[in-house]
Amino acid sequence: MHIEFIDLFRCPEPHEETWLVAAFSQMEERIVIEGRLGCPICKTEYAIVNGVVVFGETAAEQGMGATPPSAEAATRLAAMLGMLRPGMLALLTGSLAPRSHELSSLVSGRVLVLNPIPALVTDSERVGSIRTGSAIPVASRSVDGVALDTATDDAVMLREIVRVLKPGGRLVAPASMSLPGGLMQLACDEQYVVAESVGELLTLGR
Repeated sequence: MHIEFIDLFRCPEPHEETWLVAAFSQMEERIVIEGRLGCPICKTEYAIVNGVVVFGETAAEQGMGATPPSAEAATRLAAMLGMLRPGMLALLTGSLAPRSHELSSLVSGRVLVLNPIPALVTDSERVGSIRTGSAIPVASRSVDGVALDTATDDAVMLREIVRVLKPGGRLVAPASMSLPGGLMQLACDEQYVVAESVGELLTLGR
């Protein structure tokens, strides 16, 4: 895990957001190999093991039925996610992990892989990976795009996607998935649905 990803992370426990306290026991240049992150509010600690931050366990079969996209699909994925400017941040899940480096190179952006398949993603300045359950342990409104490899009806995961997306940020998901509130559908074909975060709705008063 590159050290510059660390500031993105937040404790997934249900309390106010705060930065995590980091302690590193092994690094290679600016890549953290082993260490711990601690929450100053609830005191929960999270291990960094072989470069992967472990916030929680996920079902072993998650994403196993999904087919990894081709290398050429990274260009399409970047377009659907609206990754048009350098420095943008995307979250990918499961079997999309093999395309993380192509995506980050195409857009000069950063990619965080959730529960990657295969289990190990090569860390770099622009690519890191975490293991987590339904919660997405990153700061609210910090993500430009989320791409899911499989449809989900997990209410917590859907709520988390809406929370972490910036206003105007995009979700790319299998076409069979129902969109949660807070997202507006932009396009849909036989494979994917693309939706955009509408942000908070403001009421006008006199």
